[in-house]
Amino acid sequence: MAAPARRLFLKYLGAGLTGVAASGLGPIVQARGATPFGGPPSGLPFTPIEPSLADALVLPPEFQSQIVALWGDRLPGTNARFGYNADFTAFLPLPSKDDEGLLWVNHEYVSIPDDETGEFGVYPQTFPLVMGRSPTIDDEMADIGASVLHIRRDGSGRWQVIASPLTRRYDVNSPMSASGPALQRVRGITGTLANCSGCVTPWRTVLTCEENYQDYVPDEVDTSGRGSTGGRFERNSAHYGWVVECDPHDPSFVPVKHTMLGRFRHENVALRASRGAAVVAYMGDDRTNGHVYKFVSDSRYAGPDAPHRGTLLSRGRLYAALFHANGRGEWVELAPDTRLRPNPESKFPEIPKGSTTLGDVYADLGAIVSDGFRAANLVGATPTGRPEDVEVHPFDGSIYIAFTAHATAPATMFSNTFGQIWRLVDTDQGTGSRFTWMRWMAGGPNDPAQAGHVFAAPDNLSFDRAGNMWIVSDIRSSYLNGDARYTAFMNNGMFFVPTSGADAGRAFQFASGPCESELTGPSWTPDEATLFLSVQHPGSAHGMRTRGTPAPHGSNWPNGRLDAPPRPGVVAIRRRSG
Repeated sequence: MAAPARRLFLKYLGAGLTGVAASGLGPIVQARGATPFGGPPSGLPFTPIEPSLADALVLPPEFQSQIVALWGDRLPGTNARFGYNADFTAFLPLPSKDDEGLLWVNHEYVSIPDDETGEFGVYPQTFPLVMGRSPTIDDEMADIGASVLHIRRDGSGRWQVIASPLTRRYDVNSPMSASGPALQRVRGITGTLANCSGCVTPWRTVLTCEENYQDYVPDEVDTSGRGSTGGRFERNSAHYGWVVECDPHDPSFVPVKHTMLGRFRHENVALRASRGAAVVAYMGDDRTNGHVYKFVSDSRYAGPDAPHRGTLLSRGRLYAALFHANGRGEWVELAPDTRLRPNPESKFPEIPKGSTTLGDVYADLGAIVSDGFRAANLVGATPTGRPEDVEVHPFDGSIYIAFTAHATAPATMFSNTFGQIWRLVDTDQGTGSRFTWMRWMAGGPNDPAQAGHVFAAPDNLSFDRAGNMWIVSDIRSSYLNGDARYTAFMNNGMFFVPTSGADAGRAFQFASGPCESELTGPSWTPDEATLFLSVQHPGSAHGMRTRGTPAPHGSNWPNGRLDAPPRPGVVAIRRRSG
């Protein structure tokens, strides 16, 4: 039963593969409809769905889902529970095991009241219903970070979490270490928080990214790189906002915060690695007017079995992107001798009189990388429209960036409220100082000739082995099914987009999330028979749906019954057998 389903799933993921080398990746295209005129592309073996208001995970009829873990589930063999608001996932197979592996899951934040974002605060509402008591700050600290789940597929095809020394949690109190120029005088670094997206390294570790740390600790550091203690968690600000390397296979390994990759609101990191060459890491700073960055390692990648764990990303150079209106760009190094060219109306520290370089403003390189956003503004890096995800195409190494919203900087090139996806071609296998860029895909409601409404706010991007792009959307919960600009899109969803051939850039909706949720962190098993997907913050704008809460506001996912608490979690999606 399992083998035919696996073959069908591979055929499905192969749509769009034919002609990729010859056709290139195409010019700018507009998002196309879920049921475009002329029908779906030839050979697409799933039925694209329409936008939905259902408080359910809606999939094409050819597919089914099962819950792998929900917030509050006790992890077998531990005293820990599965965390809140699952985000990035990554499946790491165990050696010689086709149906067994480790599932890494990030836990980004807990949904507490927030007037700025419109968050209702469903976490304190539902915690007593799930846990039987009121939540504390310690509970919040325990419910973010990451989970490692040892999972196995049973005879019926369902994935189960099993008791194992490898099943465990990382949270705000887990021991950490640091590499690079910052935090070197700090002892007793603990915890990771605001864990959004990430990636798997070629040497089989996981990089997890600390994004909106300012929700828990103070935001800024001073020009010596020193932080201050405070915020909701009463921790030092300089200790958070980094890319953290962890080893899911080794519970004894102390995770490493790689400070040379910079401190800012890391949505994600994507690596480009070829044997004998430097490793290049691409990153985005998910904030209005945030920047795009890359890191180039000093050492060279020597293959998947080389001793790179915790070390290869410790030394190198950090750059921020400067986009020119003519489709060209350059990487500006964040280094002491880089000349100042402050962005107008941007935020940066006070510039001492007579200063001409970053080294005149900051005490040392460690201080510069600790203040990545403001340092990038000082050297004229381009403020952009919330770069949420940056991914490397598996065939040609080009870089795709999901800009989720617009920028407010003067004369911005990021004026589309509904977001857009750009494509970069970097020079010298990513180690050069120049690149070209193009607007590859625009979000938003298009005219009827282009098949109507599709998606807004592109967030996580992922590529399958055939080179097709998958997009999940992140329309703010307070906008969903309320703000007139966004009602056409209905609930947030997941979209399939070929990157080559006649259908390059046409978006076909594959999934629709429960009410007031977003779908995040898509990843596959190596055979691509199973897709793992997170369902994050259902009910975040209006809370648990009751008899007094009219649909589509609020949520009861996954139970589906009124007055049942919504619970974020992770699902496994596979093709129906038969």
